[in-house]
Amino acid sequence: MITQNPLPDLTFEPMRLCDLQEVEKIENECFEDPWSKTYYALSLKRPRSYEHFYVARREDTIVGYIVFSVLHEEAHILNLAVPIVYRRQGLGKYLLALALKMIQAHDAHEVFLEVAVSNLPAQYLYRQFGFRICGIRKNYYGRSKDAYVFRKGVEIHAV
Repeated sequence: MITQNPLPDLTFEPMRLCDLQEVEKIENECFEDPWSKTYYALSLKRPRSYEHFYVARREDTIVGYIVFSVLHEEAHILNLAVPIVYRRQGLGKYLLALALKMIQAHDAHEVFLEVAVSNLPAQYLYRQFGFRICGIRKNYYGRSKDAYVFRKGVEIHAV
C-alpha cells in the first residue's frame, strides 16, 4: 500500500535521546501501560542492529513514532503511537507504510504485531495493510486485557 506524506512539513528520522521527553508524554497519553523513558534511553544508548526506533516530526514537534525489530526473516511491530491531537490525518498509516518498506529492505518474510482486542481503530489500520489475526494472547495487556496477534506476509522481490 502506497501512502503519501500526510503533512507537507513532516520528516521521518531515527529517534534520538533528546526526543525522549516528548516520546514519554505521548506514551503516557496513548497507553495504559506505557514503556518507560528509561527503557527507550537504554535502547538508544546501546543500539542493537535488529531494533529500529523512528519518529515523525512536524517542525520541532514529534507527531508520532514507530518501533520495530527485524531478526532474520521475521519482523515485529513493537510500538506505534500518534498523539490524539494528530490522529485521523493519516500519520499512523504513513508510519506503518515506511516501517514496512524498511522491513522489506531487511528481507523479512513476515511481520507480527499485537493489538488490544478492544482497539478497533488500530485493527482497522492493520487490516488495510493486509494484516490478519493469527492468534490471541490472553492477559497480554494486564488482567483481562487480551491482544490479537496479527500477521502479514511480506513480498520478497528477486534481484
